[in-house]
Amino acid sequence: MSEREAFEEEKHTIERLVAQGYRIYSVREHLEGAHVTWEHPDLRGEHVEQYVGTASGRKWFSHILIRQLRAQRGA
Repeated sequence: MSEREAFEEEKHTIERLVAQGYRIYSVREHLEGAHVTWEHPDLRGEHVEQYVGTASGRKWFSHILIRQLRAQRGA
């Protein structure tokens, strides 16, 4: 799978989770990528774990996280 295809798959998963109402709960970064844990506000304790390995995918979930934090602060 090419880097572009891997990113598109990661982005699709991220967008699907956001559309379903999930929010980023935690992020564990490491040299090979990141593990993002998602939580749905209506399903407390129910987590979805996602591995993001591409640089573009990491940028994309960072964008989502910043948007989420701004919404929390009311900015």
